[in-house]
Amino acid sequence: MIIVHDNSTISQISSTAIRELVQKRIDDFASDDFDSFSLGFFVVVEPRDSIQAIHAQVGFNILHNRFTGVRYDQTDFTPPFEFIEELPSCFDMVFILSDDGYGVELFIPKEDCIEPCLLAMCQMFSFKEGSN
Repeated sequence: MIIVHDNSTISQISSTAIRELVQKRIDDFASDDFDSFSLGFFVVVEPRDSIQAIHAQVGFNILHNRFTGVRYDQTDFTPPFEFIEELPSCFDMVFILSDDGYGVELFIPKEDCIEPCLLAMCQMFSFKEGSN
């Protein structure tokens, strides 16, 4: 997994489409230098990254509601994320973690080696790019 706290990390992202998307997000958020300490950070999930590894980076299990603990595939689940958008190359998942807007944005490639349960949750709750 690639954790993006500044512009220097972007070059590590192997997918051109995801790299350009992360760069666009940084450009949208910051006119000068991107400040991950006040705005948040980005996580680019890579093939074979486990849910536990993602949890260690973001501080919570993204398959569960952070407040109730209910897992995405259970009846009482309510999404803890702001949204999941399906893009051609990946899913874009956003969590706002505090009242001042600090958050984490995950980019989950549409690849076979990504955790099946993570892809299933993304497919279940995402909206497609350009849809209303």
